[in-house]
Amino acid sequence: MALGTGAYAGLATSEVWTLLVGRSPSAWLDASSNQIISALGALVMAMPAWILFGVSGVIVLHVCRARRQRRRRFATVH
Repeated sequence: MALGTGAYAGLATSEVWTLLVGRSPSAWLDASSNQIISALGALVMAMPAWILFGVSGVIVLHVCRARRQRRRRFATVH
């Protein structure tokens, strides 16, 4: 898309989902019995893909970051 001619048209999350999984997420969203989950899923799938993948990437970086060893206040006595 970056090398193509014409205006930039971003991908929606549902389009990336379809490219990765091979099926449209609309069937899964329509089959949901809970309307709140279905509406929330439709909202997420309509967002630009970079938002979803950016936020999930930041979360993964935060959870999997290298941490310093903490000093213990009390040494265990063996």
